[in-house]
Amino acid sequence: MRIIISLAFILIISISAFCTTIYDIQYTTVAGTGSYPSLLINQVVTVKGVVIGTGFLAGKYMISEGSGAWKSIVINDAANSPLLGDSLSITGTVNEVSGCTEIGSITNYTVLNSGNALPAAVTVTPGNLLYNTGEAYESVLIKLVNVRVSVAPIGSNFTVTDNTSSCQISDGFYPQPHTWTGIVVNQVWSEINGIVNYSSGQYRTHPRNDNDMIPLADINNISVKIDDVEAKKGEIKAVNVLVSKLESSWNINKYSFKVGFNKRILTFVDVDITSSISNIRPEVELSIKEDSVYVTYVDTASISSASNNAVLVKLLFKTLSYGESILDLTSCKFNDTINAPILNDGKIGIPISKKIAWLSVWNDNYNKKNIFNPWQNQKITIEYGCLIQSGVASSKAIVRIYDVQGRLVATPINKIINASDGIEYLLWDGRDKNRNLLPIGVYYCHLEIIDRVTGNSETTVQPIVVAAELK
Repeated sequence: MRIIISLAFILIISISAFCTTIYDIQYTTVAGTGSYPSLLINQVVTVKGVVIGTGFLAGKYMISEGSGAWKSIVINDAANSPLLGDSLSITGTVNEVSGCTEIGSITNYTVLNSGNALPAAVTVTPGNLLYNTGEAYESVLIKLVNVRVSVAPIGSNFTVTDNTSSCQISDGFYPQPHTWTGIVVNQVWSEINGIVNYSSGQYRTHPRNDNDMIPLADINNISVKIDDVEAKKGEIKAVNVLVSKLESSWNINKYSFKVGFNKRILTFVDVDITSSISNIRPEVELSIKEDSVYVTYVDTASISSASNNAVLVKLLFKTLSYGESILDLTSCKFNDTINAPILNDGKIGIPISKKIAWLSVWNDNYNKKNIFNPWQNQKITIEYGCLIQSGVASSKAIVRIYDVQGRLVATPINKIINASDGIEYLLWDGRDKNRNLLPIGVYYCHLEIIDRVTGNSETTVQPIVVAAELK
């Protein structure tokens, strides 16, 4: 028994001896060409660390051996999908990719345990992330405190400053394509947490999600946003309206806001204050066109939220059709006089959930679902789609236009469906296959969805009216 225990002890010591610390891989003061490459580049190493960021630039994640400089690294590993807080043992090769140190070519991936606390974010200044100082924080979870937006979003990035130095904030953890919304010049953020990555000659901070960004708790800097949600056709769906931290000393007892939506996709049902900071049910009013809802809250008691992203109220919508509707937050006011400067729209997506050929034809300009006049340069929307297997372009759509005699006059769509929700659309100009405008009359829009794997097809048809004059 002693021999077995001794052998086990020796084995543990031997395994530990083969482990390299992340600090050993990252620490360097030797500048290379355009970056600071690891002194262990091209070597095979085994490291251990807790996952602090996932889903970075499609297939990468970060692990850390503790809070502080030099203690985190990128793992380039599209084959595995760890969770935040997983403790991993990784064996792979040290590489430099666009000036950033990574471990790739993974030969061993072991989850040691899960649910671990993440290392605390290290508080730094934009000056710490300059070229000659930022290398220490590459892949590290950091925190920027009380920084102001100095350059509005351009592409994936925007710039913040502490009035001494500046650094860029980027979107490597967000699903692409991504658009920064509600980010304006001179906006102050109490905290921006994120993981530092080096690219294109700069150390950029990448928030992992919206919760990593906390606006300054200032009554004149309130931010309001609407969640993005997915729903089923015919479902009543609750959507959170979220607000930044509201201090009780501000004595806020009123708010009002307006949200626009696509009435072809949604109909407004009601508001819900369950699990929200609202004390009473707000009043609601639909616009004349029933494509916007006005919400007004007035109470004798004030409302407050101790943290960012508290639920102000919930909006209930019924989904009418497949597709996507933006929830356009066009205005929001508190206590009648305070206009929230940071407004972020949300959306409800209704992906196709069954094996059908989906077709919808409409003309927004005149609120006539299937009537248009191409002779007045009008176009009609042809929306089409099918059930999509995630990540697989397995279906082809063919849209054919026939006249009342059954003659084929145009084939405006003949393509593979690539949209993740299975829904695409075309603005059709009413021209035939010879690019001539179609004469006045009734036509039939025929959709065929072909399964490229089985060869099976689904079809549907809707009429289109080419009219001389729309009233």
